[in-house]
Amino acid sequence: MSKFIPTKFVGLIVALCAISAASAATLQQLSLAQMTQSATAIVRARVLNSSASFTGTTIYTHYKLQVSETWKGSTQTEVMLPGGVAGGYRQVFPGVPTLQPGNEYILYLWTSPSTGITHVVGLSQGIFNITKSGDGTLQAARDRIGETMLDATGHAVRDQAVQMPLTQLKSQVKGGASQ
Repeated sequence: MSKFIPTKFVGLIVALCAISAASAATLQQLSLAQMTQSATAIVRARVLNSSASFTGTTIYTHYKLQVSETWKGSTQTEVMLPGGVAGGYRQVFPGVPTLQPGNEYILYLWTSPSTGITHVVGLSQGIFNITKSGDGTLQAARDRIGETMLDATGHAVRDQAVQMPLTQLKSQVKGGASQ
C-alpha cells in the first residue's frame, strides 16, 4: 500500500530544503598575496553612508567611502555589495558582508571592466577592520569567516582570523604580500 503525502507538505519540504541550501556560501580561500594581486585597488577608508538600489534585477548596497590612503591602484570612493533593501524588496546573499558607516577599513577592491562596479575581493576576506590596541598601535583585523572555505584544489579548509599591525599589512601590500 503506497502512502500519500499531501501537496502542501511536499511544497513545505521543498521550500525548507531550498532555504537551508540558500543560507550558505562556499568561498575559495585566498591568501593576502592572492588578494593583493587580484585587487585593482587597496584603500584605507572610512564608510560615510550607504544606500541601496537595483542594478538590473539585483539589489546592490552602495557604500560611499572617504579614502585616507591608497595602497594600490586608484582611489575608489564607492564600493557595491550585492543585497539590501530597495523599492520595497529585500535581497540577501550568503557570505556577503556589510560595512558599518563610521567604521574604518582596509578594503581589497576589484572593479569589473565590463560593468564598472567595484566589489570587495573574496567577500569578507577582503575587508579588514582598523582598531587601536591597548598601546595605541593601529591593528588590521578580520574575524574567522564562518562560510565554507575551499583551497585551490577544492578541499575544505578551516579559515583563520587575521590580526596584525596596520604597518605590517601595508608593508605586505607594498611588497606584493609575499606571505
